[in-house]
Amino acid sequence: MNDDVLKVMTYNLLSAEKKRRRFPWADRRGSVADLITRVDPDVIGTQEANFAQIRDLQDRLPQYGLIAAGNLGPGQVEHDSNWYSAVFYHRERIERLEQPGERFWLSPQPDRPASRFALASRPRVAVWAMLRHRATERRFLFGTTHLEAFMPGHRREGARLLQEYVGRKLRELGEEMPVFLTGDFNARADTAEIRRLKLDSTAGPALHDAWQEAGHGESRESATFRGLDLRDRVGNWLLGHRRIDYVFFRPRLEIDGVERIDYARYLALDQVPPSDHDPVLASFRLAS
Repeated sequence: MNDDVLKVMTYNLLSAEKKRRRFPWADRRGSVADLITRVDPDVIGTQEANFAQIRDLQDRLPQYGLIAAGNLGPGQVEHDSNWYSAVFYHRERIERLEQPGERFWLSPQPDRPASRFALASRPRVAVWAMLRHRATERRFLFGTTHLEAFMPGHRREGARLLQEYVGRKLRELGEEMPVFLTGDFNARADTAEIRRLKLDSTAGPALHDAWQEAGHGESRESATFRGLDLRDRVGNWLLGHRRIDYVFFRPRLEIDGVERIDYARYLALDQVPPSDHDPVLASFRLAS
């Protein structure tokens, strides 16, 4: 691997509370760890895993450090529905800087743990960290989140809050500071919430969609929600195949490649599918 390349992955891990009969976490966790080990990203933004899942991955992936927050807040650490937004960083290649990590909830009261918009399906949390790429000594801001599943208006407000945060940090750190935002945004690329993130606005600066910037189009082959069972397949038939997992970045960086990870390339045929989402891997060249 080239020393100036930063490999960024986004991955919805599928909460253990879902699909637990046919696809229990005990059967999936080995596949998740094997996939990550084989793909070998520098930084991973994950969504939806609960505390037990995060703990399992820490045990299986000791080469990665962790920064995480559950959507239900610190008082509900081990609750099955406490879904974590988490940043895993490869300790040998990425340094966590002393600046404290930041987290906020996508709600009218972002600093209040477990807060949410009215009628939202669940609280949604964003986690951010300041990191340094050891080979180039380049600092960068990295975040991950999981937007509302059912209410487009809440996703738009969540996008606004994310953009506002990026704008504040760039005023503090400088416009040339690299920023990466990963996540399950529960929205296609043509929706208002995704278009909003890609435009400069009063809320904050534009973010670039790595998939599109690499020249990829929108098709069945670009979909990241893969599903695991008949219900998922019916949903895909009714709603269409959906690219809803993203790696956003700014400023413009040279892209070394972007791919939707195909499990068949990395896992044995008899291994249980790790998740109902395909991860996305984007590689960027960082100037030293």
